[in-house]
Amino acid sequence: MFTAKRLDQLHRTSEKIHIDDHSQIVFMSDIHRGDNSVSDEFGQNRLLYEHALHYYYSVGYTYVEIGDGDELWEVSDYRYIVRAHPTVFEQLRDFLKSDRLIMISGNHNNQIVKPGFAGKYMENTYDEFLGEVTEILPGIRPVEAVTFVYDPDGREILVTHGHQGELVNDYLAPAAMFVNRYLWRFIHKAGFHYTANPTKNRYKQARREKVYRKWLENNNLMLICGHTHHPRLSNPEEVAYFNTGCAIHPRGITCIELTFGELSLVSWNLQTRQDGMIYVKRNVMKEPVRIEDFTEKEYDRY
Repeated sequence: MFTAKRLDQLHRTSEKIHIDDHSQIVFMSDIHRGDNSVSDEFGQNRLLYEHALHYYYSVGYTYVEIGDGDELWEVSDYRYIVRAHPTVFEQLRDFLKSDRLIMISGNHNNQIVKPGFAGKYMENTYDEFLGEVTEILPGIRPVEAVTFVYDPDGREILVTHGHQGELVNDYLAPAAMFVNRYLWRFIHKAGFHYTANPTKNRYKQARREKVYRKWLENNNLMLICGHTHHPRLSNPEEVAYFNTGCAIHPRGITCIELTFGELSLVSWNLQTRQDGMIYVKRNVMKEPVRIEDFTEKEYDRY
């Protein structure tokens, strides 16, 4: 019930962005950029992520980051993350200056939509090496959600992180952040893994996705989110639920591409050739689906 109310509110208030069959957009979530310490899970896939961003920038995609881009539950200062991954922020800045960056908040970085946060921490920083103030993401204005309107048929796609309505991750987020920053982070550094991580907890995944699907049945919309770390590309006969997966899986990165009216689930991972050379491979994990094939449906109300 709480999730439905939160998603209803986001759909009503989010900016409507019109797209068509010429649009190229890539959706990624749960990057969890940290401070490059032992607990920074992003570190294992940083080069994969940079390679993927270079590809998407060079071929003209808009980059939409759907929450938990930065690990602000464990890291106390956004500037530590910037200093740990300067080349990543250079790439994000290129997208921003080309008007091709949309940054959405998640539960682990919900601070970025608070008044004054972006202007104080995300736009520029003092570079100790250069001895001057340098740009990070000048003019960035993160949001909690956006709605894409597919002009050929008017279908609406709500894009948000997906934690909305959860007790711990939404309503008790300050308490959860305190526990993560002052307790879990140090346990994490000792080598223990988060046992409640949704990427490993199948019951939690299924329960959360059931909530999404019920909301979609009641609203006849499309939803692209993250949060569960579980990639998903629905078929046209199902409710229109799509999940990007995450960028911290040991085997690589997953994301969703919207290209010329088609949605594709894509992975980026390392492969080897017979001569021992290692290379980065972009792999389409499932046959693409067209937005226009997700026509409005009548569902049983029960």
